[in-house]
Amino acid sequence: MKIPKLSKNKLLESDRLLISDIDNTLLGDRVALKELMDYLQSSEIAFGIATGRSIASAQQVLEEWKVSPPDLWITSVGSEIHYGDAVQADLDWREYINDRWQPELVREAIAKLSGIKLQSAEGQRTHKISYLVDPTKSPSIGEIQAYLKQHQLQVQAIYSHQDFLDILPLRASKGDAVSYCLNKWNFAMENILVAGDSGNDEQMLTSGANAVVVGNYSSELEKLRGQDRVYFAEGDYAQGILEAIAHDQGR
Repeated sequence: MKIPKLSKNKLLESDRLLISDIDNTLLGDRVALKELMDYLQSSEIAFGIATGRSIASAQQVLEEWKVSPPDLWITSVGSEIHYGDAVQADLDWREYINDRWQPELVREAIAKLSGIKLQSAEGQRTHKISYLVDPTKSPSIGEIQAYLKQHQLQVQAIYSHQDFLDILPLRASKGDAVSYCLNKWNFAMENILVAGDSGNDEQMLTSGANAVVVGNYSSELEKLRGQDRVYFAEGDYAQGILEAIAHDQGR
């Protein structure tokens, strides 16, 4: 079955944009996913993904789930941005986040902490260092952040699912990447909907855009309940996104 493609020019043509995390947000319910894809196909809404996956992994899993290629690819927890069917890299973003990035010093510092193990080479990217965490043995995320700051390392430490730790350049995160893209493509914040389920989505969900936390969310996002513009859906996965779209249209 050939996967339908979204318009190549929607980032230029549209004034509305949906950006969704992939795992456990966009994907998980095939029926709801098809309904969401059909809706996007028939609308003028541009479509983007924001994921911890690498660009190659994101392409593979979206193809497996028969998801139309997005107009915007934010991958590796916001450290990489690509566009359209051609998956064209945003080199300006790469240069921007490289400021003060010292990956070797980060690895040396984290190696001295207990309960934190470097992920395999497949999980590493130029601007993302990824670890597996044993929360019973490791310092808290706050302690890790303070430790890195003490070592004069200006980075972001992002914790998700109580199992994964990503260290990124100070200027890189899903939220930072979303803000950069909105400015680059002239989208108004009130015309954006972002969707996520876990801790590495937090900065994106609190970026000021309209946000939905899908029903199957990780407990680390409970602290966002009640925040302005953050909607907690009852529906899981893509059904939660559809619910948020209906909620926004009804306001």
